[in-house]
Amino acid sequence: MRQTIQAYYIPPSAVKIPLTKTSRSTYCEWKGAATYFSAADEASGQTVANRIWAYERPTQRFEAIRGYLSFYAGAPWECYVDGEAVEAQPGDFYGGWVTSEIEGIVKGRNGNWDPVV
Repeated sequence: MRQTIQAYYIPPSAVKIPLTKTSRSTYCEWKGAATYFSAADEASGQTVANRIWAYERPTQRFEAIRGYLSFYAGAPWECYVDGEAVEAQPGDFYGGWVTSEIEGIVKGRNGNWDPVV
């Protein structure tokens, strides 16, 4: 069975670190405009910016993810699905998580210029 790359969206109440909106915004042709956030690690004093996003006003088809947060896999954190470490989808155009179940071409390194699968 062919598997697709997943982006996971979680409710903001599940995130236990303070987030601050950044000025970055991108546009998804299906979901609409994405808002990005930074997160400060008080223990280390480091800030991670633009690795977390949400759709605050998604298109009607994606209303179910309104305000939910998604994270780019990879640095600065480790991400797992069912105990398997995931790899980030190439590039920063998409935010998918790649697991061993994925078959075929993984789009992302060249954004919309990647081959259609």
